[in-house]
Amino acid sequence: MIRLGYACISVNTKNNPNKKTTVAQLNKLEPVARMKKLRQVLQTNFFNLMDLLAYNVEHRIFLYRLPSEFVPLATHSVAAQWDWAKEFSWDFQKAGKFIRKHGIRLTAHPGHFNILNSDKPAVIESTIADFTYHARVFDLLGLDDNSVLVTHVGGVFDDKAASLDRFVSNFERLPDHVKKRLVLENDDTSFTMRDVLELCERLGLPMVLDIHHHTCHSDGENWIDYLPRIIQTWGNRTPKMHISSPKSESEFRAHADNINVEQFIQFASSLADYNVDIILECKNKDDALLTLRRELKKKGIGVEDFAENSQ
Repeated sequence: MIRLGYACISVNTKNNPNKKTTVAQLNKLEPVARMKKLRQVLQTNFFNLMDLLAYNVEHRIFLYRLPSEFVPLATHSVAAQWDWAKEFSWDFQKAGKFIRKHGIRLTAHPGHFNILNSDKPAVIESTIADFTYHARVFDLLGLDDNSVLVTHVGGVFDDKAASLDRFVSNFERLPDHVKKRLVLENDDTSFTMRDVLELCERLGLPMVLDIHHHTCHSDGENWIDYLPRIIQTWGNRTPKMHISSPKSESEFRAHADNINVEQFIQFASSLADYNVDIILECKNKDDALLTLRRELKKKGIGVEDFAENSQ
């Protein structure tokens, strides 16, 4: 069975858990007002998260990527004195209970500024801090290790082998609760599917296959030949993959508004023997997911086991 999900923002609802503030805005405020502003933003994000999760359940969408900015400026010094985990413990418990009750898989994709194989110590420290924040959110929600943090390997820095070794060394610096959630994804310019798979096997980490990235950047490997090994990296956890369609021939790496249905069918048919969760990475977010379902239904194809009940 395949389950479909989308990333961060619903285009069909007004309430999304990605409200934010800026350091510049906060620095204009006195300390008491600054804390009030941070609390207001996070409270809004919790309200919106509950609304969005209810919307997802109504539309039988059980895979969702949480926005990284859910807790505003969680790792920035401007919020260093704010114990958001303690203040919002009830909200985390309430949201976590709903997520677990409905079997929702929540994942995250920490921002591109996180580069665990960087050769700059300051970048490493900020990356560890951001990964730790993301893992803490999932821990506070009481979610199991299917709630993963997806990251790329990072930069090549003119020496791929050394960059991979540096990733391994810096990975060992991560707290255990981060290590158990971290998974690696192949990218579209630097590290191929095989590069990432071999690194995952070296570290005992799951691999997220991004099929669009593989189309953009590979050494000519047929991804189907590597599929059993990719699935094996997940052990008892449900494998997670990404799909997007190119915006155009001239902007091939960019994401299209929707998913090309024929491309999806070809991809999904190779996964027929597995249970896999697939995030659709496209501009139209949840609307693209619902559109894809309708298009598949017209063709008589039931990818999800509840597709006939989908709206």
